[in-house]
Amino acid sequence: MRKLFAVLAVGALAMAGQATAAPLASGSFSFQLSALPGATFPGVGLSGTSTSNLSAGLNAGSGFAGAFTTTIPTSAAPPLTAIQIFVTKNAGGTFVGTTPNNVGGSLAINGVANVYGIGGFTTGGAPLLAIPLVVGSPNTTFKASGGVAITAISAGWTAGTAVVTGLPTATNVTATTATAMGSNGLTVGGGGTLVLVTPIKILTNVAGVLAAFGTLTLTYVPEPGTLLLLGMGVAGLAVLGRRRM
Repeated sequence: MRKLFAVLAVGALAMAGQATAAPLASGSFSFQLSALPGATFPGVGLSGTSTSNLSAGLNAGSGFAGAFTTTIPTSAAPPLTAIQIFVTKNAGGTFVGTTPNNVGGSLAINGVANVYGIGGFTTGGAPLLAIPLVVGSPNTTFKASGGVAITAISAGWTAGTAVVTGLPTATNVTATTATAMGSNGLTVGGGGTLVLVTPIKILTNVAGVLAAFGTLTLTYVPEPGTLLLLGMGVAGLAVLGRRRM
């Protein structure tokens, strides 16, 4: 009987080890441009799987779809007065790394950023610029119209530190940097929360160099069956240990 129980216990542990995939339970995407109010897009109907603290995935879809509008003080970047951000879809991909802090990868979140000039947004007019939004994937976008030129340089995601360099100081003498921090709260079984960040460097001819950051927060929860198998294995080995003693 003891041998049978040992076999069952070891089998349960083996099955649990093979089933360490934690499905994606919730997520959100946020976008922060300079000192303007941030935009947050809660995820709906997201899917993906994390298999360890070094590998997590997000499937392609439109779970972050939404819109956000913020006004810009005219004195900050004349003649710009408002930015309207639309998120339409996201690509799929896997974030991996050799250590928890360097987990990351390329995964594009797409949409459009409408930039309005004086009188445009409040009167229901057309945007001065409609800039394709590509966050989280190496990419360079350039748009120019009405005397305004904007170039956006994107990069991939990281659970470490995202950096935008070359930002002017108040005196425009020495360039500075802006940073955003990610974090990896995943366990070796894949459960937990992974926070990824990505930098976007924005070059303009009206407001100089601006820093923007995207933040992707993904929470994975192991399935009850996996936890039950692991518990059965541990309990079985504990019983065998007591009997031998």
